[in-house]
Amino acid sequence: MKTNSLMRFGLGLALGAGLGAIAIPTPAQAELGQANGSTGSELQNPMVQAGEGTLVMPFTDVSPDHWAYAALLNLAGVYGCVSGYPDGSFRGDTTVTRFEFAAGMNSCLNVLTEMATQTAQARDREVQSLIQSMEQSLLDLRQLDADLPAMP
Repeated sequence: MKTNSLMRFGLGLALGAGLGAIAIPTPAQAELGQANGSTGSELQNPMVQAGEGTLVMPFTDVSPDHWAYAALLNLAGVYGCVSGYPDGSFRGDTTVTRFEFAAGMNSCLNVLTEMATQTAQARDREVQSLIQSMEQSLLDLRQLDADLPAMP
């Protein structure tokens, strides 16, 4: 059962992914309702409130009650690595070619790589700031030690 879900996720990931522009918005939680205790009424509306704003399902042919809705909302609306066709459809029931799968996988890997790079750069800046702060504290402690009177 888990393998089947992963295969469906992989196919859903790739469909039409190479046909649109890549956007790298801030990741937000796109799960529908379970985490925030909602009643499920927002499933009737293709817009979902996320941590950073409102996510809009960009595909006209994916209903809110479809099993892949949350995944598509996350991949298309949050990460921007899955896109559909120029007419706004996703065509999730059509066969995907290996070329389309490769384009979709590449698009999502590019987004993940960019996110990893940004995270590493932010972490490096934070580490450098901590190092500078510790060096300043060490200088301050040495100055305090030098200012202490000598013990008889």
